[in-house]
Amino acid sequence: MRSRSLLRSRPVLPVGRLLCAALLSTAAALGTGLAAPAPSSAATPATSADDVVDGNWIGLGYNQNPQPPNGTTWNTADWNLMVSRTDYMKPGLVRVMFNLPWFWSGTDAGGSYDFTNPAYLNAERVIKHYTDRGIPVVSGLFGIDDLTYTAANTATVQATLVKHLQADGAAPRYWVGVNEPNVSTGPKSYSYADWEAATTNLTSAFTTAGVDTARTVLSGADTAEAGVSSYGGDLGHQTAPGCNSGCDSGLVWKLASLNTFTAQIYAASPTDNAITFQTSSDGTTWKHLAVAPPTPVAMVTGKNGGGMWGYTYTASGITGSKYLRLSAASSTLEHAVGSMHLANNSTSLDDPLDDLTRTQTALDTGTWNGNGSWWLRSARSGLLGASEAHFYSQELYGAAPEYVEPVMSEAVSQLRTAAPGSPVLLGETGMKAAQYPDGSKDYRFALDTTQPLRMADLAVQEARSGVDGAAAWCLDGYASTTFCGMWGRGTDDPGKVSAHSTALRPWFYTWSLLTRYLPTGSTVHAPAEPTGVRVLAAQLPSGGWTFVLVNRTSAAQAVRLSEPTGSITLNKYLYTDGATPSTDANGFPTKAGTLTADFTNGHALTVGAESVLVFTTAS
Repeated sequence: MRSRSLLRSRPVLPVGRLLCAALLSTAAALGTGLAAPAPSSAATPATSADDVVDGNWIGLGYNQNPQPPNGTTWNTADWNLMVSRTDYMKPGLVRVMFNLPWFWSGTDAGGSYDFTNPAYLNAERVIKHYTDRGIPVVSGLFGIDDLTYTAANTATVQATLVKHLQADGAAPRYWVGVNEPNVSTGPKSYSYADWEAATTNLTSAFTTAGVDTARTVLSGADTAEAGVSSYGGDLGHQTAPGCNSGCDSGLVWKLASLNTFTAQIYAASPTDNAITFQTSSDGTTWKHLAVAPPTPVAMVTGKNGGGMWGYTYTASGITGSKYLRLSAASSTLEHAVGSMHLANNSTSLDDPLDDLTRTQTALDTGTWNGNGSWWLRSARSGLLGASEAHFYSQELYGAAPEYVEPVMSEAVSQLRTAAPGSPVLLGETGMKAAQYPDGSKDYRFALDTTQPLRMADLAVQEARSGVDGAAAWCLDGYASTTFCGMWGRGTDDPGKVSAHSTALRPWFYTWSLLTRYLPTGSTVHAPAEPTGVRVLAAQLPSGGWTFVLVNRTSAAQAVRLSEPTGSITLNKYLYTDGATPSTDANGFPTKAGTLTADFTNGHALTVGAESVLVFTTAS
């Protein structure tokens, strides 16, 4: 596994401090949009090449509806249009989900399969289109209708489907079970224990059905995880429940001659004062420790919850102490502890609070609850060959765009620790959809000219965070109201972008460049960035390079990159919000110029306001 050095010139800090340091710089922008910095008069300093992101890059792709846009089977024109566009994109990852009636009908007691159903054959054909090209496919069930989630037959039905796909040469690489099992909708309301039981059943059913698990691995938990931003991406925090009185809680750590600590706390108030600290030499007699109140940092909650704030408490110069106690006074608010770092002159103790094994449990008081993250717990379960979930940016709800990288970096680092060597995938990603007054999703943002910037920004941050692959929501839409794609389904004028037109939408331009020019096997680099600009570098499997710059500010920005390229010639692609990019007759991006340069000792690139620049040696 490649080494990760996102910290570069910064001192090494515990996870919670790193997160808070990253978020402090953006606190003022949260909820109000990103303020544009003044125009750069000079390029940012060159970074060392020691900026490689830990991971095994698989690539970017999309979620695809496998059913044809017209009729019950794919006609030649529709198929060829889809193939020409996706062949240009060269995705690294594609997610294709099944609906149960496409191939099976019945109850928990039994039923019948129909692998001649046109809907099944459509899905199999689409999956095989990708597997024949060596592109990994994520698959599973969107729902299980009247079946019981934890019933053995539900697992048998899935295993039979996967075995049939494998026999027909359309083996999905990753099987995720049931879509978003942690989301309660209608009759669906599952617990993590239900997921574990259902996935254990799948393991047995795969064996019984003879599924080749070298070709298709169980993955997941396919959970909806946009809300992890409420805790800065921390998947393993411990929470003291809120109450009116009589529920004071405490956690105790032991380290002889401790003299410094840093604690990451989350609370649903920007004026919280319920947290205090005490020290002791013997664990019996305690004295109050005065700790300066930290500046609260607003977490990103967007659509998914009320406001949360992060507090980073620090103290140094502590003497005569062997024990440290963190106390949460009775409060109507919940208080979560994300991490604790203690140190003396020679030793440190880092507690990520994913469990209570590093505390002095005999001295802990009150009730502490793990947050029960399905994402983290499933990664530790031993049942999965890949960790996969869904993450949507809250930008359309007022969140500053740059919050994604610190949030995802924290989550990915915990997943890597939980399941070393396991891929970390985002089976769905994109913008959290706006809503109409009746609560239905409003996908009009997918048509606008800013979506190319939003999605390029998101992709760069996810790649920098260590995610191995991400599939955008979506390719060309699902139901008529779910027009989430890079083009649409319907009979509107094909020469004009609309909800139901096959015309390529603006965000096809940037997303197709990223899927095409950040191929599987690339080595991802995370160079230093000016404020308001996202920067990604990737050394390609061929030895060439791709650079991506996304400027979300209202002024041109200069970025000085230092990577060991030698002299290279790069094709330049440019998208600017409100301007028409250079394309060919198919609507595919064409280069706006070329650049020959050597970045080994640093070279400056300038990206215009509200623009995306992609430079690549690839064709």
